[in-house]
Amino acid sequence: MRRDEKATLVERRALSPDASLLCFRSSFLASALRPGQFTMVRLPEAEGLLLRRPYSFCDAEPDREQFSLLVKEVGRGTRALARLPEGAEVDCLGPLGSTFTMPAPEHRPVIVAGGVGIAPFLAFSRALRAAERDATVLLGGRTAHDLYLREEFEALGMDVRCATEDGSFGEKGRVSVLIDDALAGPVQLYSCGPTPMLVKVAELARERGVAHQVSLERRMGCGMGCCLGCVVYTSEYVRCCSEGPVFDADSIQWDRDRHPL
Repeated sequence: MRRDEKATLVERRALSPDASLLCFRSSFLASALRPGQFTMVRLPEAEGLLLRRPYSFCDAEPDREQFSLLVKEVGRGTRALARLPEGAEVDCLGPLGSTFTMPAPEHRPVIVAGGVGIAPFLAFSRALRAAERDATVLLGGRTAHDLYLREEFEALGMDVRCATEDGSFGEKGRVSVLIDDALAGPVQLYSCGPTPMLVKVAELARERGVAHQVSLERRMGCGMGCCLGCVVYTSEYVRCCSEGPVFDADSIQWDRDRHPL
């Protein structure tokens, strides 16, 4: 059940020169959200920012009535949110969208994320840990600064492996260079990040016959399936905000859905 909630910023933590983890207080959202879902955020006093912006829920602490969002400054809206003063309120519509499903007991979860695509997987990894499961987390970025939340996944006991395009941390190259070694044995693949990365991961998973759930990023106007601005092509057009953002990767017609995000 979704609601339009007021959420108060209680903490901001810098993750890199242009990215922050924002922690908000909302008892309802912290308890209701599930890994993979998102919220549509509106800054009531931000002049000129008419539409809400979609953000994946990053993590939740229901006992503290708090949830977090990973925000990278790339434009006017993200800049306004990232620089919000503590104590300020935002309007959050949610929780919205589909969720990740847990892997079968005999399958090891392998998470592949590029940059801010890591956001929905912290809550998912916490759910895995609560079920006494661990995962391999493949994290990629342009530089070491872009390997967000690496320490949090390590603290949860996940096997974290990193790649950077400039070689400043981990393997040199894109995150796809890490995939082959991680797909040994029965695994369930999960991914989120830039579309070219997702296309490559989907190709590798299909070649190996590996089940693959993907969380897609789309520009969204409403988040509720009304505006049709976030469609994804499967055997037909479906709405990323309501039928997704988590999809079976094999259901997506990637050659007809090359999205710029």
